[in-house]
Amino acid sequence: MKRWEMERFIPGEVPLRCTVEYGDPESGLPPVLFMHGFGSHHELNWVRAGWPAALEGRTLIGLDLRGHGGSGRPHRDGAYAPAEIAADAERVLDALEVPRADLLAYSMGSRNAWELALRRPDRVRRAVLAGFGPRDPFAGADLDRLDTDPSPFGRLFQSVLEVPGNEAEALAACARGQAAHPFTPEPAPGAPLLFVAGERDAIAEGVEELAAGCGARAVRVPGRTHANAVSARAFKEAVRDFLAREPSGAVSEPRGGAPQA
Repeated sequence: MKRWEMERFIPGEVPLRCTVEYGDPESGLPPVLFMHGFGSHHELNWVRAGWPAALEGRTLIGLDLRGHGGSGRPHRDGAYAPAEIAADAERVLDALEVPRADLLAYSMGSRNAWELALRRPDRVRRAVLAGFGPRDPFAGADLDRLDTDPSPFGRLFQSVLEVPGNEAEALAACARGQAAHPFTPEPAPGAPLLFVAGERDAIAEGVEELAAGCGARAVRVPGRTHANAVSARAFKEAVRDFLAREPSGAVSEPRGGAPQA
């Protein structure tokens, strides 16, 4: 089937850039909404890692989270609270007239996908939370001096500033806004969850216990780290199998849907 991609800019106080790649409208499965990690964007996190081909046949919605990619970049810490980013994801689904979606998220995106699934369970059929665990990723970081901070997160911050287009002030506000709302595993979302992490991903330390507490499965990708697990075949196969279950019947295509072949 020929695929057709559309770029959209969702207006609002923080404008959002997203892309829609249309799949098979007869699949009976809802669109997949991607949520990328800190300092990345949809193209870098997911497209270059081969995910459109891995989810062939599905309608795919790629969101640049606020502060990243082609979306708006507020400099206020509170603009990056998990509730705000979850509301952005819901705003995209509303604009595209998608009542319910599957979520595929990585790292910081997983923290905010959890928030969306918790707050709006009616909008989430299934969620993959990857590169994510219960530990505090900001532990030991000096969030007011990230440009020189030697902690693991400080080094991550300094490395993502090398990504073309990234803006230090927006990303620092994002880090502080996220850190102000520490993750807690209780209560857990009601949607079926799958956790995936590289075998050597320290950021996802404790993911097995987190998954068990949610009645979910955790998949470790052999030999992979936080930085390179996204492109792994084992990751893609686990996600494809998990998201293919329980067809939900006829699903509305996003507004401006794919032309007929």
